[in-house]
Amino acid sequence: MIVTQGFLVSMTFERGHIGYFISFVLVGGVLGSALAVLVAKIFPTLSIVKENLTAPVGFNLEVLAFSMKVNPGTLAGMIAGIIFFRKA
Repeated sequence: MIVTQGFLVSMTFERGHIGYFISFVLVGGVLGSALAVLVAKIFPTLSIVKENLTAPVGFNLEVLAFSMKVNPGTLAGMIAGIIFFRKA
């Protein structure tokens, strides 16, 4: 919660909070993907959670390259990031 002049204000999709929203979604995606790999190693029967849903999506600028593979764990983490952003 954000305190403004003594009032609690929840985070909303306003212009000033867009950076926080993007960071919550990205961190949620990374943590969700890592958790999916961990779950798949502990419980091999649940290896479906780390299967890729798409081919790697990204860009290459010769100096900097970025790519992301989307799996069910990534999606779950992104959704959790959105939920945490709304609660923050």
